[in-house]
Amino acid sequence: MKDDGSGHFNFVINFSQSKTKINSVLKMEKINGYDIPSKEEIKNEASRLEALAKNTIGISNVKTNIDLTNYIFTVDLDFQKITNLNAVFLKLKNSKKIDPTITTDYFTFADKKFIRNQKVPIKALYDKLKKTDKEVFENAKYTSVYKFDSTIKSFSNKKATPSKSNKAIKLNGSVINVINGNEKIENTITLN
Repeated sequence: MKDDGSGHFNFVINFSQSKTKINSVLKMEKINGYDIPSKEEIKNEASRLEALAKNTIGISNVKTNIDLTNYIFTVDLDFQKITNLNAVFLKLKNSKKIDPTITTDYFTFADKKFIRNQKVPIKALYDKLKKTDKEVFENAKYTSVYKFDSTIKSFSNKKATPSKSNKAIKLNGSVINVINGNEKIENTITLN
């Protein structure tokens, strides 16, 4: 985040530790009742996501990278305002026909205060999954890093760790712990 409210967003999903299993799954037509996409269909979906983001006001420099050898997927983009980034999430939600009551205003930035919200009812969504689908989350980890032009004055999530320069903050954890409410991804970061 820059002081003027613009910024850069980088999102990475890394399935490299499961690549042997994914290669086996991709040879099937269905698993647990789900159709298995081909590598070409995965590439097409990434292109669709890239186009969706590119066609959002205030979003630029959109790039996706699909590594179908190691199964690492990356989305990079710049935003003029944090509301532009939230608009991308809203478009994605609407394109996937996700429950309209689920909000996508994950981030806010005003008056030198950056807020990461978690308004998605992830536990309720998780509880609706079949047992075999839930297993995917058992060993999943997440890392979030927020970088700023200004130094960090305070932050609300005490599991987060500020950098030596005090211009970045990192949060690591277990996805299943977030789902079960034992860890929080929310954070209110006040800048100097």
